[in-house]
Amino acid sequence: MRALKQVATWHNVTPAMFKNDIAPLAEPAILKGLVSDWPLVKQVTSCTGENPHAWLNMLSDHYVGGSVRMAEIPQSESPQFFYNKARDGFNFTRKVAPFMQFMRVLLQNAELIKAGNNPGAVAIQSAPVVDYFNDLATTHTMALFADKPKPRFWLGNQSTVVAHYDDAENIACVIAGERKITLFAPHQITNLYVGSIEHTPAGAPVSMVDLNNPDFEKFPKFKQALNEALVAQLQPGDALYIPTLWWHHVEALSPINMMMNYWSGGSIAKNSEPVPMDALLLSIMTIRDLPTAQKKAWQAFFNYHIFDFEEPQNQHIPEQLKGILNPLTSQQRAQVKQWLIKQLS
Repeated sequence: MRALKQVATWHNVTPAMFKNDIAPLAEPAILKGLVSDWPLVKQVTSCTGENPHAWLNMLSDHYVGGSVRMAEIPQSESPQFFYNKARDGFNFTRKVAPFMQFMRVLLQNAELIKAGNNPGAVAIQSAPVVDYFNDLATTHTMALFADKPKPRFWLGNQSTVVAHYDDAENIACVIAGERKITLFAPHQITNLYVGSIEHTPAGAPVSMVDLNNPDFEKFPKFKQALNEALVAQLQPGDALYIPTLWWHHVEALSPINMMMNYWSGGSIAKNSEPVPMDALLLSIMTIRDLPTAQKKAWQAFFNYHIFDFEEPQNQHIPEQLKGILNPLTSQQRAQVKQWLIKQLS
């Protein structure tokens, strides 16, 4: 498989640079050294890579107590969080365990990996930092997003999370270990052979293609996706900006890895407000199975009112009659929401 194109790298990124120069491109961007001055990153870089015990002990000092939710891949499986061979379940289990039990397994697996063995993998995935390390949530903040999203963390062994998307903007910050992230633009969905919407490894649909060993006979269009794929190689202190709906295949390359990420907008922050995924599900229910001619007719309406919408197209309508054709007020949003609730009931 040929080398992939590299994600653009930006240095000395400020909030103004991110807002004015990076985010408007709507493309992934490596934010080199963005969080290299974070306390956790400094702790990691001050310890030798051969001995993770020191910085993990420092991390444990911040733990607030209680159990953790962890995902575990057994020794018999490749360390890739995915479906099982029968595709009727997953190749990992989730369980609640004491934090120190998780840490013991994490370290034991790391030693086996260094010795060239495959111990499977264990990980805490997308956990709110405030629930586990309360004080770190206040000392590791993300100034690039105006809504100040709360951090989540990923801590685990060498493993892979297959290509999936987030319905929010994402800044992923590497604390420990090296990561390789392969990205595909949203329009590549037609070439990624996406799996189930509701039966997923972690909430979002995933590509069913093994990126590192693709079966092009079974998934021939995946070659087109690879032709436009981008790859980012990240070190501790680096961050990656992932725009909304960009697919990302995440490989944690070191025996022990940690990442914090920040989601701005989307389902995580919806606070009972509708999000685009709600409209997609409603469209599946009401439009997808219509006769082709009707679907194409509705496609024209959606293009006119949504995807190709421009304000000048409604200039012929008297202002007092535009209603929801104008930008919605909070009162109009509430009225539309109540109307939809009534319709769905």
